[in-house]
Amino acid sequence: MADPQDKSKSVVCTNIDLPPGVHDFETDDTKTKAPDADPKKRVIYMDDRVVPGSFYVEAVWVVGSIPRSHPEHSHPDHDEIVGFVGSNMDDPNDLGAEIDFVVDGKKMTLTKTCFIHVPAGVRHGGLCFRKIDRPVYQIAMSRRAGHGLLGLREGTRMNSGV
Repeated sequence: MADPQDKSKSVVCTNIDLPPGVHDFETDDTKTKAPDADPKKRVIYMDDRVVPGSFYVEAVWVVGSIPRSHPEHSHPDHDEIVGFVGSNMDDPNDLGAEIDFVVDGKKMTLTKTCFIHVPAGVRHGGLCFRKIDRPVYQIAMSRRAGHGLLGLREGTRMNSGV
């Protein structure tokens, strides 16, 4: 528990680099490509390795279809929130896309801006950006300090980019 007498310091993070081991699950057709060819445009990434003491959060713009992106998996020790936000300023609820996502064995096709709360231990993924008519802002976050920590040596941290 944090000491109430300790004054926390704010940290501004502009990091777009992924720590080693993050997204190692990606397949050859979804790994990051040359910046102009990649339909995912990373906006920000932060976890405890980037800013000590922070939780995991990352965001990307998806500007084109990705036939297969994220295998089904679960996190036994933490919940995750995954969000998809449309870019139609006249109708922010309109996702401008068709995105498949599986939670607990049930496939859903998302067409509206949403957040999805995935409880600890529940399988999720199968993410497929099937049709993208307008850019979609995707965000994922959890209270876990890092994401994809397996294989990372203790004490390894990334520069916050600030």
